[in-house]
Amino acid sequence: MMMQDFFESGQDMVFEDHRDDSAYIHESSYVDSPCRIGKNTAVLHFTHIMPHSIIGDNCHIGHHVTIASGVMIGNNVKVMNNALLNSGVILEDSVYCGASTVFNPISHLRGKRKSISRISPTLVREGANIGPNSSVAAGVVIGRYSFVEACTVIDRNIPDYALVTGNPLKFRSWRCACGEILRFEEKTARCRHCGDIYIRPSRYRVVLSEGSGKKTDDKQEHQG
Repeated sequence: MMMQDFFESGQDMVFEDHRDDSAYIHESSYVDSPCRIGKNTAVLHFTHIMPHSIIGDNCHIGHHVTIASGVMIGNNVKVMNNALLNSGVILEDSVYCGASTVFNPISHLRGKRKSISRISPTLVREGANIGPNSSVAAGVVIGRYSFVEACTVIDRNIPDYALVTGNPLKFRSWRCACGEILRFEEKTARCRHCGDIYIRPSRYRVVLSEGSGKKTDDKQEHQG
């Protein structure tokens, strides 16, 4: 089930420990119970997955990764080596999380206090790409098919299809879901690689023109 379908279905979260038979979990990794690990997912060396976590199908979890309690990971997600996903992180389908990326759990943290009730959910939308050694503040939303360059500090929401970099965070350009830079003429842009059309209704918002994504999917399906 896709992550969005799960949330929209309104199903109750019943946690039964389930690790699909096709999943690969290296013997040096710790997977606490209960948790869910989907079909054809690989968990590499010295990784710790804490209880009440969900990992979807066809995922790749690198070595020395820590996935805290309550993390939700969709299908076809790659979490590379040494990444830290703290409680409250939600990665939708087809997200790429680069090596040594850190997700912070709480906006205002004190070592003396137990602040579990103050965790702010952090949402990474479908197809987003986070470069290695990036740091993500608690409570932000990283938009669909956005690109975060390496060593970026993300302390605010990122729009869909945006390319951002640096510390302090800077916007660089808009990119198509396929990765090509979008060059707008007034309020529209056509991807030179896949032909999808994008509309820019405001300065900080870009949307895919209705029907464009479907045409691209149909073309790739036909070629396959």
